[in-house]
Amino acid sequence: MLFSIVVPVYNVEKYLEECLKSIICQIDDNENYEIILVDDGSTDKSGVICDEYKRAYPDLIKVFHNTNHDLLLTRRYGYKHAAGEYIVNCDSDDKLEKDMFVRLKEAIGKYDAPDMILFNYYSFTENTKEKGYTDIFTKEGFCRVNKEDVLKEFLLRHSVVSMWGKAYRRTCIDVDRDYTDFAKVSNGEDTLQSIELFNNANTFVYLNQALYDYRMGSGMTRKFDPNYYFGFKVVLEIIEQQKEVWNLPEFEQLFAVKVLQTAGRAITQSRYKKWKSMREQEEYLKQIRKDKMFQDNIKYMNEVRGKLQKSHYMLLKLLRCDMYKMMALLLNAKNITSNHSTEVGV
Repeated sequence: MLFSIVVPVYNVEKYLEECLKSIICQIDDNENYEIILVDDGSTDKSGVICDEYKRAYPDLIKVFHNTNHDLLLTRRYGYKHAAGEYIVNCDSDDKLEKDMFVRLKEAIGKYDAPDMILFNYYSFTENTKEKGYTDIFTKEGFCRVNKEDVLKEFLLRHSVVSMWGKAYRRTCIDVDRDYTDFAKVSNGEDTLQSIELFNNANTFVYLNQALYDYRMGSGMTRKFDPNYYFGFKVVLEIIEQQKEVWNLPEFEQLFAVKVLQTAGRAITQSRYKKWKSMREQEEYLKQIRKDKMFQDNIKYMNEVRGKLQKSHYMLLKLLRCDMYKMMALLLNAKNITSNHSTEVGV
């Protein structure tokens, strides 16, 4: 079997059939495909829809019903039951482009079955459809990529972070690895698992084509999570442990970009909370300022300035100078925004 398509499902009755149809319509050989639906304790009709599709496509679809374990462990459960040579991820409110598997099979044949195939995506709403990242490693249609360049891209941007933005050999996953301690990681789940994949993969191919459709919702950019920075810090600590494993030149500066991007996003998100007072908002900013990891990496801010969003750099500069009131005033103004396109699938 060539492909296992893993679909975690939770309360998506509105979109689930559209998702499944986008996968099934391009499958012409059941022997080389399986769709694994893992219902994570849905309370709407999502579980029923899964069972209906299982009855309609018994040789193609596997369905598992679990109690609620959140996205990370739900995906891991799907991987454990996958039989395909390659894993493809699809979130149950998203879609696959109609030629995804044709393109993936072409890459597998042309490049002698690489460990990982990276590709672009579209972000879409009911009325719009726009390209996400493009020309990540080449302006041509496809290319081989060395591991060092993939790891650098992983640290500098969000273009290769999402689990659904890559197809990879099942052997790149340690299906018995215990992620229980990270079960409640609500920020950085894709980043965390990508570390494992990049450590185990050796050969990489990049397809400069959008093969995935990411449904834009309210998203993280317009929601405030007071624990975003410190929750993501758990993942940052795992990345920091890779220094000797990855042996990247200037690892400290590359890692600083990741830390400062995370802090910048946590700060810009704070404009979406209705604070009881400016002082309360200032106290939130002070917590990030006092964090040791932040303090260890803010010293690289001028060196990595060109790798940070302009709004993030400006706010981080103020934070370094303890100018909390000025930050709060700016955050409550209209011109400080967060760039969603670079932060999909973290």
